[in-house]
Amino acid sequence: MKEHLQIIAATALIFLLIPLVGYAKKSVPAQSAAGETVSIYLTESGETETMSMHDYIVGAVMAQMPADFEPAALEAQAVLAATYARSRRLSESESPTAELHGADMSDDGTLYQAFFTEAQARQVYGDGYSGALEKISAAADRAEPLTLTYDGRPILVAFHAISSGVTESALTMWGEDIPYLASVKSGQDEALEECISRADYSDEELKARLEERFGSAGDDPEELFRPEAVSDSGTVLTVRVGDGVYPAEEFCSLLGLRSQNFTVRHKDCRWRFTVRGCGHLVGMSQYGANELAKSGSSAKDILLCYFPGTKITKAQDKK
Repeated sequence: MKEHLQIIAATALIFLLIPLVGYAKKSVPAQSAAGETVSIYLTESGETETMSMHDYIVGAVMAQMPADFEPAALEAQAVLAATYARSRRLSESESPTAELHGADMSDDGTLYQAFFTEAQARQVYGDGYSGALEKISAAADRAEPLTLTYDGRPILVAFHAISSGVTESALTMWGEDIPYLASVKSGQDEALEECISRADYSDEELKARLEERFGSAGDDPEELFRPEAVSDSGTVLTVRVGDGVYPAEEFCSLLGLRSQNFTVRHKDCRWRFTVRGCGHLVGMSQYGANELAKSGSSAKDILLCYFPGTKITKAQDKK
């Protein structure tokens, strides 16, 4: 998905290769330099790096959303970054994770949300780095004091690149009923070219892939697999391959499908997958947030749309 997916891919490639360092001092407001901090455990060195909340927000948004998005969308993402850091800190204060050694999170991108160091961001943004930093730093300035809360606690932050036109609930996708991670309409996503992607496989290619991961897929090309459970909005939840039923997440990962919301056509010994959306489809649609911002919605409007029942509050947990 163009720049967004390129940034995500770059995160996976370089995240663990560059030591964690702070952003240039000019990007850090004076009030946060000696104020609230975020600590990240470095898995390779076994050390903990501490930075200002502002630096953390900048690095997180750099890694999570294209800098050419609208200011209100960037601010919404920045509020989610601040909320995530405070949620992690609260969680660790209540039930410490031994592997974090007292830190709020680690640099393991499979367990914690994406973050770019200054060196990583410069590598990804290239000549556009200075402009990206200025824009994202401004969003961080506005977002830093804010936390998105539910019942007085920071929310469980969830976002994805783009929905199918409707987001999915945490209950549908993860089996956990979280009131503010409900299914909401994001119809503006449907008109975007980024919403639709496709993948094609021959009978032989598909059969080989399925059998390598799941075992026998049967001999009838028309019956290599079939969706077993599907949500009301068309997101596939489980898939039957041969005699087994498997999570659709595993099936989609195997075939490189960008989301679990897909339809499929079999014709002339080929399979055509048409995929709607990108990501797990829960929480804020980032492209949807950008479209709302273009139409005049504020960061607050965007967040309350995608996280119903939540409130934006001033952070009270300063260190």
